[in-house]
Amino acid sequence: MTDAAGSGRAEATPGQADLPPRPRDAAWTLARAARLPLRGRMALLVLAGTLPLLAFNLGSIHADFRHERDRAGRQALELARGLALAVEGELRTRMASLEVLALSRAARRGDLADLRAMAEAVVAQHATDATILLLSEDGQQWLNTDLPADAPLPVRGTLDNQRRVFATGQASVSDLYGGSVPGRLVVAIDVPVRDAAGRVRAVLAMNPSLATFDEVLRRQHQGNGWIITLLDRGGRRIARAPENDSLRGAPMPRDFMPAWAMGGDGIVTTTTPKGEALLAAHARLPGAGWGVVVAVPMAELTRPAWRSALTSTGVGLALLLVGLGVAHRVSLSVTRPIAALRRLAAAPDSDQGKLARATGLAETDEVAAALREEARRRIDATAGLKDSERRLRLVVAELNHRAKNALATVQALALQTARGEAGSDPARFASEFGARLQTLSRAHDLLTAMSWEPAALSDVVRAGLAPWLEPPDPRLSFHCACSPVPPPASPGQAQAIVLALHELATNAVKHGALSRPGGRVAVTCWAEEGGAVGIITWQESGGPPVPGPPARRGFGTRLLERALAKDLGPGSQVTLDFEPEGVRATMRFLPRRNAAAAEAMAAAC
Repeated sequence: MTDAAGSGRAEATPGQADLPPRPRDAAWTLARAARLPLRGRMALLVLAGTLPLLAFNLGSIHADFRHERDRAGRQALELARGLALAVEGELRTRMASLEVLALSRAARRGDLADLRAMAEAVVAQHATDATILLLSEDGQQWLNTDLPADAPLPVRGTLDNQRRVFATGQASVSDLYGGSVPGRLVVAIDVPVRDAAGRVRAVLAMNPSLATFDEVLRRQHQGNGWIITLLDRGGRRIARAPENDSLRGAPMPRDFMPAWAMGGDGIVTTTTPKGEALLAAHARLPGAGWGVVVAVPMAELTRPAWRSALTSTGVGLALLLVGLGVAHRVSLSVTRPIAALRRLAAAPDSDQGKLARATGLAETDEVAAALREEARRRIDATAGLKDSERRLRLVVAELNHRAKNALATVQALALQTARGEAGSDPARFASEFGARLQTLSRAHDLLTAMSWEPAALSDVVRAGLAPWLEPPDPRLSFHCACSPVPPPASPGQAQAIVLALHELATNAVKHGALSRPGGRVAVTCWAEEGGAVGIITWQESGGPPVPGPPARRGFGTRLLERALAKDLGPGSQVTLDFEPEGVRATMRFLPRRNAAAAEAMAAAC
């Protein structure tokens, strides 16, 4: 038995000695490849050199696509947030007009005739087909500016928003609902009307035209295939750009609603009613609970990536065939260039320039150049990403600061207007406050167009004098010097200058040169000290004689004499002279330089 066992250990399986050794590592595979003919080895080298590069290029294209998708999502989200603020501003403007009406004596006493006249004046001021209603707690209409005064008035069909006002005593914006006219969709802005004891006894409502919101979205739509939609709290479409009346009132797709129900801002993937994929960024309005959705068709993002991938694949395959065709002719001169190319591919990006430029073979030189170019792009991309992150943080911080500053400015405008002579006259208050809000809006539009970077001084002056320059008033002339180029104004300075010019022009229309046919106003801007100091002058002539400084300082005078110099920053100076022949104002400021705005100003000159 022992001999049999030993014999078993010593014997080998028949034919085992003829089998090759087992492949235990990559060295065996390389040894087998070394047995191939030279042409086969060159073919393997060509495949090994080309296919990884092709895969790397396709991976880069995919990474670029993802980066472009993320960038488009961020842009869409920024646009959605900006539009949310714009729509909120539209609602707040109308809500302020209603609150002024609700505080009037006619509303408190229930004088429907006087209240109707004031309401019609507010509707005419907004220049829209909005409707103002006065309703009781049960929804019965007491006043409707769309119907004659003696016409029978219906009962409001939807009372959810009205009940919210009675319950909270606060103004509220409704969701989209069906109006009293069959087939007509409306939204309502409801504010409480209180009696002498402070109890809510009625609701003053406005049904703004939905076309107003269409226009707000249309102004920001760039015709690039993006879809902008305004939604109510329930996710129903209020307005859309490009316009599609058949979708008004329709809910958003089901796959979008969970993200919408969670509230807040975000970016999700959804589909159109036709099943097309969309990248949708949504942002909520701060007060109304509505939201704005900016949707980017995924086809707009994937089409360039597919085109680049197909082109890259075609080019890679073509190079592969060329390499296989010439491989047998250059077999003796390939090994060294391939080794050099391998060293180049394995080197870190920072060491690419230290290696030899020429490998000894034109094809590998091209691949090496591509590797170096790709390394340079990676280095540039890394630097660009860091710069983009810095700029994004700066833009977010600037947007937050500007939003707070805009709200504070609106509050100050309302308070100062109410404290002046217009405070006792609701119609005059609404007119003056609305004009100042529109001026602030023009300043905001200008700064938005400049991405909150410093703006050219000529554009700032035109924004402040837009009502008198478009269409032009022959009595008002404006000239901005081109040599040296006036320096640009920072966002805070631009807003202050626009408000100051509006107040000067308004005062000239009421009391100064523009109150007479023969009056003249000359506005000039130029630069001193080689473009380091910006100067704007306002000179009136031909108007009523100016007896001297006014005994009572109004809002405009206080703005020019106290607030403007502070807003223009250190080193700035504002002078206001009440000369007998006309008011003269001079504004000097030291802005912060911005190359893009300075180049734009130079190009305009």
